[in-house]
Amino acid sequence: MNKSKLKNNYKTFALPLVALVASVGMLMSSCKKKEVVPYEQDPVNRITTYRITNAPEAINGVVDDIDNTITVEVPYYLSINLIVPEIKLADGATLIDAQGNSIDVRENLDPVPFDTVGYTYRVKDDKNNIRKYTLITRIAPYKDALKMGYFVTRDANGNVIADDVTEKEAAVNSRITIFGNLESSANTAKLTLVNKQTNVAVPNALSVKLVARNPETHYITADISASTDSGYYYIIAEHQGRKDTLPTIHLVYTKPFFGFLPKPLAQGDTVTMKLATPNENATSSGVNTGVARAYIILAKSWLVTRPANFPEELFTKQIDLQIISQNRTEIKFIFPEVIPAGIYEVNMGSGMGQIQYTGFGIYFDFNSTAWGNTNLLGGMPYAPFEIKPNQ
Repeated sequence: MNKSKLKNNYKTFALPLVALVASVGMLMSSCKKKEVVPYEQDPVNRITTYRITNAPEAINGVVDDIDNTITVEVPYYLSINLIVPEIKLADGATLIDAQGNSIDVRENLDPVPFDTVGYTYRVKDDKNNIRKYTLITRIAPYKDALKMGYFVTRDANGNVIADDVTEKEAAVNSRITIFGNLESSANTAKLTLVNKQTNVAVPNALSVKLVARNPETHYITADISASTDSGYYYIIAEHQGRKDTLPTIHLVYTKPFFGFLPKPLAQGDTVTMKLATPNENATSSGVNTGVARAYIILAKSWLVTRPANFPEELFTKQIDLQIISQNRTEIKFIFPEVIPAGIYEVNMGSGMGQIQYTGFGIYFDFNSTAWGNTNLLGGMPYAPFEIKPNQ
């Protein structure tokens, strides 16, 4: 073999061998390097369980550690005004208040109003990393739309349903009833009175008194505040996640009935006469739109007992009462000293929540020309009544 050929064969063999040796060296070098990847532990500042303890059935909140929320959804047929929770934490976690003080979750935790917004829980770990959970409450509504009305009717099958078309007239300072497919007696109803002309809601105009069911349908009773103005309105009803708008309701003023003089009573006393509050019979004691004058008229034929020194000329007079103050539901005045102290007893006739006749009547003249003057709207109780001398 000549030298030139041997040299070429050497090159052919040597180049791959060098490459192989270099590769093995690199592989051995890489095997000698050690890279330590630390184990990432889950955060311990977590709530693991959120359970409602005061519900008639099991309700567990959904804890979301990404959005840091706790969502509680309650079925429409349950009524829960307060949430009394049971909370379990991850090992090493501590529940704290806004000041950073520890809260023992083994003790009874503070109840939370169901309709609260923005309520939070704070949880920290052993490194004082704090996570803040926001509580979200929801009601899972009934499948059918809410249908409410002031009256009821029957469908083609004879079932009682709400009449959601017929309008209603009602007195200010009275109680109304609305009917509908509530499907639950949960006492969470909200009623909003809205002025029909301006579409502006009237704050605190309606106060819900009862959510209940009679043999055929559910209903809500509510009082109309005496401070509400007369006019045309509509009502928005909300209950357990559903909402409906009722037909027009026309609110009107009716004459107030101030009732009877209080006991004990003395000459010169400041007397407060208050209107009765609405009741379950939906009757109204009216509303005081403004009294211009108040006075007593004594009727001889109906005043069956009076003191021996009672002057006969009082039977022919209107005895003025000095009005101290008045508002929509009451009036205050000074009881006159001209009426003698002693025992009185009257005969009286009444009906429809008003006095028809009496031996000791309190009369009112109103600023409103619609009601006019000489309105008998108060008096002395039927039983014997003592007026004491001025102290």
